[in-house]
Amino acid sequence: MTHGTLRIGVRAHRLGQSIGEQVVAEWKPHLGSTAVAFVPIDAADRATANRGGWPGSPLERALAKGEIDLAVQNAKDLPPDSEPGILIAAVTERFTPFDVLIARDEAIFDDLSEGAAINAHTPLRRALLLHYRRDLTIVDFAGSLEERIRMLESGEVDGLVVSASAVEHLGCQDRVTEIFTTEVLVPVPGQGACVIQARHGSKDLLKLAKHLDHPMARAELECERAFLRELKTGPAAAVGALATFEGSALRLEGVVSDRDGRKVFRDVESGKLGDEEQVGIRLARRLLADGAQRVLAAAGTG
Repeated sequence: MTHGTLRIGVRAHRLGQSIGEQVVAEWKPHLGSTAVAFVPIDAADRATANRGGWPGSPLERALAKGEIDLAVQNAKDLPPDSEPGILIAAVTERFTPFDVLIARDEAIFDDLSEGAAINAHTPLRRALLLHYRRDLTIVDFAGSLEERIRMLESGEVDGLVVSASAVEHLGCQDRVTEIFTTEVLVPVPGQGACVIQARHGSKDLLKLAKHLDHPMARAELECERAFLRELKTGPAAAVGALATFEGSALRLEGVVSDRDGRKVFRDVESGKLGDEEQVGIRLARRLLADGAQRVLAAAGTG
């Protein structure tokens, strides 16, 4: 592109702005004289629910209405099905997909005192943390990373569990005291991946987005989203998935849990590049058959 102003929708908080700025920095060689204007979209405007109770995406709606030209956001924030006419034009190179601990005195998870209070704001983190350590007190607070760090420093909680990618985007890596393996915490589908969304038929914009498309990151995301979609669940369910490649070999680890981590179903499925959707579907169906369907139904999400 060589002229005009490109309106890029981002979530209306510091993390959303940071993600947008990092994408534009990568785009710079391809933008020519095109100016960029960020359009903050309030994520609290969730409007109607999609299939399975997923809230609609404010960024996708703004894109569909022509209020923005492209949307840039965390893949983990997407509902399993996009708004009509909207597609994922690119998946950028993935950041670290795991969860991390931020605790005082450089403490690691196993060293936290009995009954420690942990801020963990997702159903999945709550369930898997309690599955690993039943003594914990989980504090559900959804503020910004800065607000949660202030909670930690004031002594309201003993530790925070957040995504490594959020920490990376905000430049707070020095606060991390431990990176969790999937033995403790499997991340939510799409964590660490950033997507660029466009309207069908926007040829110039789709061509621009393709400059940043990372084939392996896209395949991993498609595998995880296929797993989530096949479960036919809602956002209140404790569901995790992480797809990884070693060469062309694909490995998907998936988990479904009840709210308190007492019933946890997890397994692994493998395949190859090009087989990512079927890998996700196969693993989801196996977990459902093993008993995850009852957990999802009991939670009102299956």
